[in-house]
Parts: sequence; C-alpha cells; structure tokens
Amino acid sequence: MRPLEGVQAEILAAVRRLESETVPLADAVGRVLAAPVVASHDVPQWANSAMDGFAVRSADVAEPGAVLEILADVPAGQVADTAVGPGQAIRIMTGAPMPEGADAVIRVEDASAESDKATIRVSAGEGLYVRPAGEDARAGVEVFGAGTRLTPMHVGALAAVGCVEPEVSRRPRAVVLSTGDELAPPETEDLAPGMIRDANRPMLAALLEEAGAVADDYGCVPDDADAFRAAIGRAATGADAIVSSGGVSMGDFDVTKAVLGDEVGVEFMQVAQAPGKPFGFGKIGGALFFGLPGNPVSALIAFETLVRPALLAMQGAAALLRPRVAGVAGRKLTGDPAKTVYLRVGVEERDGVWAAAPTGSQASNVLTGAAAADAFAILPRGVSAVDEGGAVTLELLRSAETRADPYEG
Repeated sequence: MRPLEGVQAEILAAVRRLESETVPLADAVGRVLAAPVVASHDVPQWANSAMDGFAVRSADVAEPGAVLEILADVPAGQVADTAVGPGQAIRIMTGAPMPEGADAVIRVEDASAESDKATIRVSAGEGLYVRPAGEDARAGVEVFGAGTRLTPMHVGALAAVGCVEPEVSRRPRAVVLSTGDELAPPETEDLAPGMIRDANRPMLAALLEEAGAVADDYGCVPDDADAFRAAIGRAATGADAIVSSGGVSMGDFDVTKAVLGDEVGVEFMQVAQAPGKPFGFGKIGGALFFGLPGNPVSALIAFETLVRPALLAMQGAAALLRPRVAGVAGRKLTGDPAKTVYLRVGVEERDGVWAAAPTGSQASNVLTGAAAADAFAILPRGVSAVDEGGAVTLELLRSAETRADPYEG
C-alpha cells in the first residue's frame, strides 16, 4: 500500500494552475482570488456615529448631568454644516459623519431632549460610539490575498472597497461518470433484480461543484471496454479533470482498470487509507484522471483526500483541506494501524471540548451515516484505537447552523 501523504504529494505535483478571469460579484462566491485585493480608499472614509444619539465634545460630558444646546439634526447620508462648540451637540443618526468639533456620541437612551436642549445622563470619553475612518480597511492596504476562497462575507467586503470584478482563477472543468452494469439512474422507478441506483455520480457531481469545479455528467457507463474507452476519449479533449467511480479494484469485471491499466501515465494503486483504498491516477490528454472505488463512502473519502485538494490547487487556493480542529473521542474509536482511517462522526460540545462519536455503521456502502456526520475523525497510521476521552483530529464537514441550536430551551 502507498502512504496517503505520498499519493497526495504526487497528485499535487501534477496539478496545473488554471488561468485567471474577472467575474462580477454576483458570481464570485466560491471562487479563488488570483490576485490580491487592495483597498483604494479607507472604509469607512470618515469617522461616523455607531449609534443614534448626540454628537458631543467629550470635554463637555466628563460628568453626568451636562445640558447641551442642540444645533441641528444630521441623518445618515448627510454632513453637518456647522461645527460643535463648547456646550453644544448635534443630533446624529447611525452612520452619519461626525461633525467637526465632536469626538464622542451619546446614545439616545442616555439623554433627554426637549426643544433645543439635551440633558446628558452619563459621562463619556473621547471616541465613545465613534467609528474611526479606516476601521474596516485602510487605503493602499491588502484586504484579501491571492488564494483566498471567497465567501458571501468576502463579497460584502469587496463591495465595500469598490472591487466589483475581482480577478479569480477559472473554474476547473470536470467530467464525472460511473461504471458498472449493475447501475441504474437514480430516477429509475422499479429496479430489476441485481440493480442498484447510482448514488456516486450525483454525490460526486455535487462535491465537484462544492470544490469550485464545473461538473459535466457523462452518466453511467456499462462494463464494456469500448464504451468506457469512448467516454474517456471524449472527456480528455476538453476537461481539466476526469472523475470516474468503480472498476478500480481486483475484480474480473473492473473495466476502468482493464482499459487504462496499460495506459502510459496512469497508475492503479492501493492507498493506505480506509475507506477508499483502491485508486487510479494519471494524465489522459490534457486532463488529470482520478479513478475512485465503487463503494459510495469509499468514493467519498477518496474524493475528499485526493481529488478535492487537487481541484483547489488548480484554482490556487491557499487552503486545500477542510478545517481541522482538536477534539476528543466521545466513545472508543477503532482504526486500522496499517491505514489512515476516516470515521464518520457526529460532534457535540462537552465541557467546552468537541466530542466525536460514530454516526451509525462505518461500512463503506452506508451513505446515510456519512450524511449524518458533522466531521471525519482521523485516526493516523499506527493507531489502532482511541479510547473514550482520548485526543482525536476532526476534519469539519458542516457549518455551525446545521448542528443543534445553542439557544434552544
């Protein structure tokens, strides 16, 4: 068996960085910056109020009880045309620029106003409830570096600095197909004896899209060498990656291995990971070929460890793996000392620590357990088990909103 880390390194060494393009912000989520973004101006461009209230001189409100003359009202989007002098205040709305002379804001709820007078019930120091210019971003400073994968929050920040067409890497074009005479399309109503619905292809297409690729679905290919050879030939002409599942193990009808086993530059191997041990990799035409196992959870793990990092590397992403955190075993976790083992686990907080427990069966054909998982618990080679309470590395799969609501009850 080949160590997982060595296979990962070999794949990344074969990756070709894709060219860049500019896209509108509406299409930027999930894309990877190909060039840094530098703020052209301060954000915000001027000091402004963080609250609805009164813009004042802090020297006038060093003690509670000050009575100030209200000069004017300044709503957001307008600028005061008069300065605040001693004993004076300007009524101000959230986001409005601070008037000249004012250096603090008193909240509406901390003052009483009648006619043109405001009685201040609190004391305030300089800068209270004032947002300074450049608090979010400074002019000429890099906001996000190349390799940043853009989230909706990044899109908002780009809009704030006026970057409406970021330069990003082109999305990889990826062909996905499944092999096997036993496979039926998922929409098949009545399965013939011996047939199963193809779960791998929809799952892998979704994983490809999540990793930033454009998935081109080539469907189910039967265990026929000519049909498989034709599908691979078509895919290799325009794809950056070909992701095939099934036919890479030791069976007599493993068409993928039979057709590509003698192909120059394509290697079939046993990777020291579980699930996901049988694997094929190489280059066909201009595309990287990834041959994944047929069992759906095996295909999932092989994609996560070997395909997803390559797709992100094509796009120049700085982070190639999902977030990893330290956790503990919520109950005993069993591994295989000869392999790196990826257990599908649910995660819950116990005394401030994330505790992980398997989500049902860990069999390589059970997708429901994988779908229920919050994370992979990774047991490295040489580890046969982690006792309850023992340290374990967790690779997170879900965002926080999919876990239990902390405010329930």
